[in-house]
Parts: sequence; structure tokens; C-alpha cells
Amino acid sequence: MKNLSSMKQNVKISLVAALVIGAGGVAVSGNANALNLAGPTDCNANAVIFCGAQSTQTLISKYNSGTAQNSAKSIHDIYAKFGVSSVKVNALNTSAVAGSVTKSGDVIVGGKVVAKNALTAGRQFISGSTQVTSNGTTFFTRAPSVSFVSASIPAYVVMSNGVFQFAIIESCANPVTATPVVVTIVKPVPATPSYTVVKTVAVKGSNTYQSSIADLKPGTHVTYRIVVKSTGKAAVTSLVVKDILPAHLIYSPGTLTRDGAAIAGTGFFSTGVTVASLAAGATTTFQFESAIGTTVAGTDCTNETLTNTGTIKATSLPVTSATAAVSTVCAPVVPVTPVTPVTPVTPVTPVTPVTPVTPVTPVTPVTPVTPVTPVVPVTPVAPVAPVAPVTQIVAVEQNVAVEQAAPVAPVVPAEHVAPSAPVAALVNTGAGSSAALFGGASVIAFAAYQWALRRRLSL
Repeated sequence: MKNLSSMKQNVKISLVAALVIGAGGVAVSGNANALNLAGPTDCNANAVIFCGAQSTQTLISKYNSGTAQNSAKSIHDIYAKFGVSSVKVNALNTSAVAGSVTKSGDVIVGGKVVAKNALTAGRQFISGSTQVTSNGTTFFTRAPSVSFVSASIPAYVVMSNGVFQFAIIESCANPVTATPVVVTIVKPVPATPSYTVVKTVAVKGSNTYQSSIADLKPGTHVTYRIVVKSTGKAAVTSLVVKDILPAHLIYSPGTLTRDGAAIAGTGFFSTGVTVASLAAGATTTFQFESAIGTTVAGTDCTNETLTNTGTIKATSLPVTSATAAVSTVCAPVVPVTPVTPVTPVTPVTPVTPVTPVTPVTPVTPVTPVTPVTPVVPVTPVAPVAPVAPVTQIVAVEQNVAVEQAAPVAPVVPAEHVAPSAPVAALVNTGAGSSAALFGGASVIAFAAYQWALRRRLSL
């Protein structure tokens, strides 16, 4: 216990001395790249490396060779348990940056906390420590709040891509591990110039500036504005600003200005105007008027878009340009329609008076038709009994017997005799026919005779 009490007293004395002396400054040791914190030293039995190391070069040398109080093997065993290899230690001249470890357990670099919950080591036990044996070497781990007397102790801190890796306390060379805090280390941006250019146009008399305007008639006057801004951290030097006018866009002489001050001549539209220097953050404005297509009119007028380009260039900067456009629209030419001659009016023929219409005579009503009297049917006459045939031989010339005549038909009363069919015409067809005709006539004559005789007898 006496030894432990003595060790604590030595640690406290050393840490108090560190506070009195201060964090120390950064100096150059034997190696041009070495980091030298030039702080106090803890030359006691608790130090992992006796008296610590005031520079990264001294730390590398003691780590590799050991000291009279501490063997190189024991230093390697303790560092290895904290993830610090021989390769990492030997690279400290270029990888380490100045920092500090606080009693509250923070690791600070450049005023920013890069890690929290720090854990350090020592060769002697202090209440609140944890004993560890690694590869035959026994040592003790603890939080800074257990062993630190001062609020903060200088340390060599190793970062990789802005992330904490490990730290070595300068006064005792005790290793430190902690939970990294992701931080973004912003590297200073070199002061370099840069610029922008914006070009706009407005109808003369208007304060509405745009990148383009449409439907302007030839002869319209417009105002162009070119604004150049120095956007870098350094001034833009030897700035040349110029404007290229397209055909049918005519500059109005005497209207060119820079920041309100008139610029004589027309060099702005060829070689440009030079600005010696434009401070960082400053702007300069060029302005001029132009007429649209004043030489194009009448039947030669054409609808078109006129694009005007403003260009800037300066030392060590690329050429940059901006455009503004106007579109013209011509009034349509309406062809004159030929007048059609007026056809003379034909005189109107007088209207013939209308003859009055004769009234229509009323139609006489039709007399009704008398109905037809029905015909009375004729009572049939009873048939006459047939007369018995008379047979008689008549002497015929040439002693030819005449054929017996057929019976005579009954006599029909005159009022009931139907009309007889006309007698067929006798046709003479030769000698035989004549004889037949004669015979027929004789028969008829005989029949007539018989009829007359009967009638006579009946009377």
C-alpha cells in the first residue's frame, strides 16, 4: 500500500507539473516530420514508457528499443492489446496530429471531439482499474477519470479519413482507445477566382428583364443588360466583356453604359471592354439599347428569332457566355381584292293588272236514275206433234229415181221460231257439183210444195 501511495503521489506531482508547464508547443525534433508537443514528462513506475515521449520520433525510438525501466517487449504487449501495431507506431511522424485526452473521456483534435468514452492503460494499479495480462505482461486499464488529475493532457492522435484510430499520451506514452465520433474536417479552400454572367432583355421603357421576348414588331427598341459577378474567394483580374450583335439587330449609338457610366465607341461589340479587377463577391453591369430590324420592312419582313450573346473571359478562367433572344413577327400583308364591275340594273317591266275572276256557276244536281223494270219470263210453247212422212216418187228427168225425202220437221209458230242460221253459200266446184246443186234445189222445192199443200188442206 505504501508503494501504491507513493506511485499515486508521483503521478499527481507529474500531472500537476504538466498543468503548470502547460500543454507545450509544437517543435521539430531530429526528424523533420516529427511532431513535438514539448510537454511535461511522467518519470514514474506507472508510465508505460518511462518519462513518456516529447516527440513522435522519441516515441518511435523508445518503442523499438525500450528503456532501462521498461523492456521493448512489455511496451509492444501493452500497445498490441490496444490495437496499436509496430507498423502504426513507426508511422507516427506522418500520421499523428496534436490533440488531447480529457478527464471526462473525450479525445479532442482542432477543438472538436473526435472520440468519446476513452480508456487508457498504466503499469500500476489504481482503484477503479482492471488488471489485464497479455503475452506474459501484466498492466491495468481504466477510464481517464480514475487516473487523471488535470482536466486535459496533451496526446498524439492518429486519424484516418477523419475517423479516430488511437492516441498516445505525451507525458507517459500510455496508449488510449475510444469510440470514434464521425466528424467532417473541412480543409481550407484556396482563394481562387471564379465568375458568372447573366444576360437579359426588356422592351425599352419597361423594367421587366427576361431571357427572351416574343412577338415584337420590326422597329421596336429593346434594352439589353449583362451582369457579371465575381463568385470566387479571390478577385477576377483582366476581365474582358463583349457582346456580339446578330444581323437585323442595330445598336443605338451612345446608349452603352457600365454601372451607369457611359462608354464611348463601339469596341464593346468587337474586341470588348476590359475591367482590370473585379473583387470577390462584386458585380458589374453593362447595358445598351438596340432596334429590331429597322432596315427590314414591307414585303421583305421575315418572322425570325434574334439571339444576342454576351461573353466574358479573364486570367486563369474559362470563357463564359450568356444569351438573350427576341422574336419578331411581321404584320401580314392582305392582298387587295379586285372590285367586280357593277352590272347595270334592268328596268322593271310594269305589272299587268290582274283580270277579275268570273264567279263559278253552281253545278246542277244530278237527277236520280229510274230503276229498270224486271223482264217477265216467256212461257214455253208446247211442241207440235210430228207430221207423218209422205212417201212419193217423183219422176226425174233421165228416169233417175229421186231419193226419198226425210220427214218434214214440225211447224213452229212464227212467234217462237228462232232465227235460222244463214244459209251457207254454195260453191261451184265442177260438173259434179252442179248436178248435186240441182238435185238439192229440187228437194227443197218439193218440200216447200208439200208444206204449202198441207197448209191449204188445213184451211
